[in-house]
Amino acid sequence: MGKTETGAVWLDRKLLSPYDFWQFWRNIDDRDVIKFLKMFTNIPLDELENVKENNINDLKILLANKTTEMLHGEKAAKDSAKMAASTFKADSSGENLPNIKISKEILNKNIVELAAYVAKDISKSEIRRMIKANGIKIDNQLVNNEKLIIDNKLFDEKRFIKLSIGKKKHYKVII
Repeated sequence: MGKTETGAVWLDRKLLSPYDFWQFWRNIDDRDVIKFLKMFTNIPLDELENVKENNINDLKILLANKTTEMLHGEKAAKDSAKMAASTFKADSSGENLPNIKISKEILNKNIVELAAYVAKDISKSEIRRMIKANGIKIDNQLVNNEKLIIDNKLFDEKRFIKLSIGKKKHYKVII
């Protein structure tokens, strides 16, 4: 969690979607999973003793599901888990991702401008470094040119693109 507003974990769904809340818990440090399961869920301690030897990723999903369910309800937790599972498949179209709407002013600018607009917490220089390190994708295709122009052709008939910034930030970008 960072010091900026974009790094904050908000409890209000207007400030942080249930999906992003779920992702926060899914992405915590491995060393904190058991401690946070004890602190932030109602799972009895004897049950935690039985599951703590499970795969760490399964425990992180359990933590994300339980905390999201407590705050946003069972449906939001299930929907978030389902969205995450489909998002991180290599062939995912991004259809189920949370929407980021961009204005027409962003069209005909380069990928660095788009990524900086969408992921406000990442600097343009960091985005350029990520492009050089194969860390930016549009519709699951690597972007290797920081001068790639974002135009209407990229949005084709589906009217959105899936923008992936690093391994964990994925957006459904709509004009």
